[in-house]
Amino acid sequence: KNMRWLLLVYGRPSHAVLRVAAPGRALSPLACASAPPPLAEKQCWRPTIDDVDRISWGRPAKRKGTGSRGQPHRLNDAERTLYDLARSKGFVEVAGSGWRSQRADAPLVNTFRSWCDARGVAAIFLHKGSDVDQVVLDLSPLRRPAEFANAAAWALGQEGTEGGQVEASESGDGGEEGGGEALEFLSQRVDDFLTEPIHRLPMYTVNWLRPRPEAKALAKQLAALLATGQSGSPPQKGGGKAPGGP
Repeated sequence: KNMRWLLLVYGRPSHAVLRVAAPGRALSPLACASAPPPLAEKQCWRPTIDDVDRISWGRPAKRKGTGSRGQPHRLNDAERTLYDLARSKGFVEVAGSGWRSQRADAPLVNTFRSWCDARGVAAIFLHKGSDVDQVVLDLSPLRRPAEFANAAAWALGQEGTEGGQVEASESGDGGEEGGGEALEFLSQRVDDFLTEPIHRLPMYTVNWLRPRPEAKALAKQLAALLATGQSGSPPQKGGGKAPGGP
């Protein structure tokens, strides 16, 4: 059967989350458990890491399309500390949904997602809640929509990753909402994943709810399996000067 999308509201009203069932043609988590990690598309548009750093300081990117007035990326001092730590760990920790009232969006989430897109790795978010935390694995930076379902099945087939929920969030400047069939929707966006900036592309995520110690352990596990962390010396903390900085 074709999978159908159920519209759910998450975060800002202009951003919709569509919860999906795994498509029939996707491999099962058991079949994917021993497979290699999902690969990223190489022949596509991506920002440079330098441009991602530049817009995080509020400076213009050298390449058109990297930033968006509709989705802020400039970080304050507290967010920059978390961002610097996230590049080393391979996942970012944010309070709640990462939404900040001063700019009515989630600059830390946007910037980290763009950084992952520049490197061609999945983005991992640890949203800290009051009772339980949410671990979000966003596969959209891989830019291979035809393989998203199998990549999600791979993630759910790893040890300790049971109970995850696959969702697709229609983000982007347009903030479009609506249901429809997921297979048809993704087939219509294949070219966009090759040519459009990440802030115009929908998220395709696997989400888990866990108590904090278990959530952090899961985020670390996924970061290690997918090699999302930055190798080499740890980045500077606390808003120190970085490439693209003032």
